[in-house]
Amino acid sequence: MQHVITIRASIAEEVLSWISTRIVEVYAPKLLMVEVIGVLARYLSEEDLELVITSFPPIKLMSEGIFYNEAIKVARSTGSQAADTYYIAVASFVNGILLTNDKQQKQSAKKAGIESYYLIEEEKEAKQRRIILQSQ
Repeated sequence: MQHVITIRASIAEEVLSWISTRIVEVYAPKLLMVEVIGVLARYLSEEDLELVITSFPPIKLMSEGIFYNEAIKVARSTGSQAADTYYIAVASFVNGILLTNDKQQKQSAKKAGIESYYLIEEEKEAKQRRIILQSQ
């Protein structure tokens, strides 16, 4: 289990470097911030949480109202969990690619017709896709 956690952390660090250096443009539902803060609140002080919030990477957080109709469409076609549906709907709305460490979310995205990569198993493919997009 520790090995999988190390792999996930390594992948997350690399993707974060893509975001921080603006190699990729990243969109997510505002739910992302709620999820991140919810997890970190278990481990960090209020002061450290504030630091995370103020130094959050340059991710374009989208309000639910913007992609709501797309989320309903995705939910109907996939039966995926609400949080997964939000991320898939944002990817669909912006005509983007979904990167995930959640195998079920990847399967739901595929069902919705969204290009997606399960980074635990498809990290190399996602990197190659990023390189292709960057050169266009």
